[in-house]
Amino acid sequence: MQDHHTTSSTVLQQATARANPRAGKDAGALYKASASPMLDGAEVADFEAQSSDLAPRSGSILLDYLRVRLDDTPATWLALRDWLGETTPRAGGWRGWYDGSSQVLDGGILAWCSHRERAAIEGILVDLPGAACAALGDRLLAFLAWSLEHGRVARADFALDDRDGHLTKERILEAEETGGLVSRWQGLTLIERRKRGQSDGWTVYIGSRQSEASLRIYDKAAEQRARGREVAGHWVRLELEAKGAFADALCREVLSRGTGAVIGQINKRIRFAEPSATDTNTRRWSTCSWWLAFIGSIEPGRSLLCGERMATTIESLARFVERAAGPALATLVRADVGDLTRLFGIIDRSQHRMRPRHLAALAMA
Repeated sequence: MQDHHTTSSTVLQQATARANPRAGKDAGALYKASASPMLDGAEVADFEAQSSDLAPRSGSILLDYLRVRLDDTPATWLALRDWLGETTPRAGGWRGWYDGSSQVLDGGILAWCSHRERAAIEGILVDLPGAACAALGDRLLAFLAWSLEHGRVARADFALDDRDGHLTKERILEAEETGGLVSRWQGLTLIERRKRGQSDGWTVYIGSRQSEASLRIYDKAAEQRARGREVAGHWVRLELEAKGAFADALCREVLSRGTGAVIGQINKRIRFAEPSATDTNTRRWSTCSWWLAFIGSIEPGRSLLCGERMATTIESLARFVERAAGPALATLVRADVGDLTRLFGIIDRSQHRMRPRHLAALAMA
């Protein structure tokens, strides 16, 4: 007799033609599938660092990371097929309890527990870093709303971009040194990459990432240039990382009242002020004009957006093929005197190598 979770997994297997989750065992301690390799910290860090190369539209905020836990039911598996499209099986599990996993969209992960009782507790995990969020395009907010109806949000990162030069490393460090960084958090951490005596990228962390809320401000332009992308001008990003119950509550508030919820939470936690020589009460210090110009540029009534551009689209793939292989393709066609048999053979043999980002681009075409 099939148990409930086996039925749920079978539904998705039939829908997406993925491999069956490997069987596991539950001895009352931390559940791990015997065939699942342990994840190291570097692998998790690399996964979480997959921010998108999108920028929020003017006056809006970008949802650049989303992790949700969903009820493990047959209906959920069927709905996930429509939301996430084709899946690519991964070796091993993900994040402790989940002993089976697949890759989805552009670098996202779908994970599950093969043991029925553990699945009933932990549910299904959908982990979407920035590029995977971007692959959902305009469906991202609808997916967030659906996820809140059928589960809970475990992590959400909200990004605000400065393209006007308001946020700089020098201003942030000066504020911390002079006491102008007014925050419930104590101090900050600066990580800077230098090249030949010059700054080549920096990140400021405020608050602990082990808590339910933390901030980071970093040189987004330098990050993009390190990935080989051309970026013109100033581009600094502030991200509010929300986890646990705080993330779930904040996402529900965002859907009900817009991005003002995110701005409100940032303002509760941090402010850059002009120190006063005559008043020791930091709450009465006036706010720095550059911080007001930045935080005030966000329109509280605007909806949360997924960004201006998908990382992978059919048009971008066509440009890539023309740029990288156009001359080679032209040579083959001319050598075969217009016969496309060889070219179609290459296409047929390449289909099994399509990645989730390619399938996501097809779904959005």
